[in-house]
Amino acid sequence: MPASSRAPKPLEPMYASVSHEIPQGRAWSFEPKYDGVRVLAHVTQSAARLITRNGNDKAKQFPEIVAALIRLARAAQCTFIMDGEIVALVKNAPARFQTLQGRMHLKNSAEILTQMREMPAALMAFDLLRTNRKWLLEELWIVRRRALQALLSDSREALGADASVVRRHVRLAPSMRARGNQMVERARKEGWEGIIAKRVSDYYQPGERVDYWLKLKIEYRQEFVVGGYTEPRNSRKDIGALLLGYFDHRGRLVYVGHTGGGFTREGLAEMRALLDQHPRLTSPFLVTPRTNEAATWVKPVVVVEVKFSEWTEDGRLRQPIFLGVRDDKPARQVTREASSIQGTPALARGKL
Repeated sequence: MPASSRAPKPLEPMYASVSHEIPQGRAWSFEPKYDGVRVLAHVTQSAARLITRNGNDKAKQFPEIVAALIRLARAAQCTFIMDGEIVALVKNAPARFQTLQGRMHLKNSAEILTQMREMPAALMAFDLLRTNRKWLLEELWIVRRRALQALLSDSREALGADASVVRRHVRLAPSMRARGNQMVERARKEGWEGIIAKRVSDYYQPGERVDYWLKLKIEYRQEFVVGGYTEPRNSRKDIGALLLGYFDHRGRLVYVGHTGGGFTREGLAEMRALLDQHPRLTSPFLVTPRTNEAATWVKPVVVVEVKFSEWTEDGRLRQPIFLGVRDDKPARQVTREASSIQGTPALARGKL
């Protein structure tokens, strides 16, 4: 199928479906599931935008990535749209979302520059959607992958002294063909959230959740919507616990439990200030939860990421821990994710 010259409206990332088994064979390629912020990078030789799935531009928060992308566009003498994940770097390697959280919501330029020096970030690029006026959406994944590799490698000589800066802040996500079991084993050993499986002979469908990109998660963690909070007790301040839920297929907010773990003292104050911007008199949940302390209800618009040990039989989270606020994902799109390969170590040994 030829590459299209028409722009999709609106342009959104393509999304992966959750899978409970590792696909086999050379029809599939496997990548790390990065724990950051998904963006489409719209890049010209003079500017770059880092657009999240709900339309926010994170360019201001990550100026080192913007500068590296512009340098790459100038060296390649082209414009492009790249799909990837912004991650924090610790010892020059991608880190977990909690590390990135400190930069997600900054607006003060001086604070951003300070955080940039203390907590650098990179864009892990894994797809190329457009170069100049040519759309690649209807090219196969393997063709888009080669084009992405060429963009990042062929520009090295033209980059000159800028090459090391670009390599640090714009990186090609590693991909392994037909080695899903090995990558799952590596993910477990190195503490990744999971991996992504991609069928190499399929196209890019913006805004669609497809079955030829698969999430294989080895941790229980996902986004939930805050519907309220309880009052603190003893020496704790600002918030006792967040009351969490997800939207079911009928658009109703289903309660899944509460969490007060994972916060710093400053984080509690920031969360209270954020939630107090969205007051509500009544419970937003389908069934109002019973709480040990008095509850304050809020409009269900704030999205947070939470890790937990498992789902209970009655649909509650066991041992949930707050990881951070997600302003890159719309609350109404937060549903309960299906279980994947969590708790199945035999898969890591290649037994299906």
